[in-house]
Amino acid sequence: VDLAIAEVGLQHARGQYPAQLSGGMAQRVALARCLARQPHVLLLDEPFGALDEVTRTDMQQLLLKVIERHNTAALLITHDIDEALLLSDRILLLGHSPAQTVAQWRIDLAQPRDERIDELGALRIDILKTLRRASRKPDAVIDPLPNSLEREHVPGRLYPYST
Repeated sequence: VDLAIAEVGLQHARGQYPAQLSGGMAQRVALARCLARQPHVLLLDEPFGALDEVTRTDMQQLLLKVIERHNTAALLITHDIDEALLLSDRILLLGHSPAQTVAQWRIDLAQPRDERIDELGALRIDILKTLRRASRKPDAVIDPLPNSLEREHVPGRLYPYST
């Protein structure tokens, strides 16, 4: 537990109660709690959505470090296309009910990606166009959602889903 707390940079807050933690600190606690179990896969559902821009960026960078250090995979659900582009190696755009894969993209750009604005911008435009097209045509489904993600599990890879 001490190692997990140190890894997310919360040694100074060890004695604080949950109500005393900021939103970013609470997210760090959640990540430390996951790390204490030494998971093969991190499941993250909109983990940074309620954070301010600076804290969100810090948490995204921390997540990338944790994934690399622990050689774990992560499944990130997000509505933030920029977040998906910065963090992921693969993006699945989900739509419809029940959820089905509308489109997917592989991001073959090395980390860190902060300075890859041209490449990321082109991908962002493609994702937005696909999202808008799919929202106008509910039958524009390409592939059903796979029954299991284990077939595609690659340690150290982040797979966000965007809806």
